[in-house]
Amino acid sequence: MVMLRELTQWIWASDVDSGIIGSIELNVWLAQLMGLPLLDIKTESKPQRIRILATSCIVLPCLLCYVCLEIYDLVLNWNDVDVMTQNVVETLTHLGYWFKVLNTFYHYGEIKRIVSKFRFLTRTCVVSRQQRTTFHQVEVQNKLACLTYFCLTVFSSTMSLVMLLNEPDAMAGKRFPFRVYMPSWLPAPVQHLYMGLCLIVVCCGLTTIDNTNVLLMNQICLHLKVLNLSFEALELDLDRRLEVDPHSWMQSIVKYHCSLIDLRQRLERVYMLPVMFQFVSSLLVVAMTVFQMLLSDGSNSSVIMYFLLVGLMCQLFLYCWFGNEVFEQSKTLSISGFGCDWLQFDIRFRRCLLIFMVNAQRPLLFTAGGFMGLTLTSFANILGKSYSIVAVLRQMYGRAE
Repeated sequence: MVMLRELTQWIWASDVDSGIIGSIELNVWLAQLMGLPLLDIKTESKPQRIRILATSCIVLPCLLCYVCLEIYDLVLNWNDVDVMTQNVVETLTHLGYWFKVLNTFYHYGEIKRIVSKFRFLTRTCVVSRQQRTTFHQVEVQNKLACLTYFCLTVFSSTMSLVMLLNEPDAMAGKRFPFRVYMPSWLPAPVQHLYMGLCLIVVCCGLTTIDNTNVLLMNQICLHLKVLNLSFEALELDLDRRLEVDPHSWMQSIVKYHCSLIDLRQRLERVYMLPVMFQFVSSLLVVAMTVFQMLLSDGSNSSVIMYFLLVGLMCQLFLYCWFGNEVFEQSKTLSISGFGCDWLQFDIRFRRCLLIFMVNAQRPLLFTAGGFMGLTLTSFANILGKSYSIVAVLRQMYGRAE
């Protein structure tokens, strides 16, 4: 873990004293590379800001045009079950990208305030040696998860571009993931590059938006761990003395917990609808991807389907895993509070502790639109429902034949 911490510090440094959260800044930098103008979360110079905005003005209109051409191709081939499922997989993924992009721009001020609040909590609440160690351990996990998911997406989408350029006549506009209507006046090499580069940018941009949500969720989990460790300062030493005033310390713990509850509610409001769209669309996309894999003929398109399915599984699993971590960690707060030496303190301390334990009885749970909790159980349910849709699609395809 020490070696991983040192390695990730080289990638993008995190610092407790200044409140720098390297994992979030790393993800913002990756998003900017993909044409998303996420400014003012990390420090940018004026030339960098101009470059980011100029890149966005080129990339985003090109991607919007590409999605429109995909939808047009879907309308043209609605009656063919095989072609329709290929196109729906692409279109839902890319519509999800635009939904999340627009949601991010709409709530961008609130996202910046949430990040600023996390920085403040890091500077002021992560104080003990063990809390600092916990902070850096979580940062290592965040950076590894962020980079692993991003690199997997880059690899799979780049392989798609290579396969497209290798067999353009068999894939361009005909097979997944390049089921898109292209104007005939565009030269063929331009069409192929346009298809491949748009796929790379959309997939990688979608990854960075998902990572933003996941990393902010895991910041809640980090501070819940720090909050649990805060009760160590209330343990009496051999001289039966404390280094802190127990009543003031307990008040600060209650305020800290209320801040985390507020941050969870704010994050839920920002990402509630995109996550709900993600889960509903993933249910269909996973099912249709598996359906296409069952009909596969061993072509390059079939290989790409496997990459897509792995990426979808990672996407859903990250949401459910980190949401489940927050849920489970929040359930330990009341146990930590009851486990301190509360019998040794006065009535004021006990009242504050009681307030904290009452608040902690309700675990923090992120949801998909308020309908489904982000837990590992939800992940298993998505897979089960996808299998049911696959069975229906197989029956439809059998009748069509």
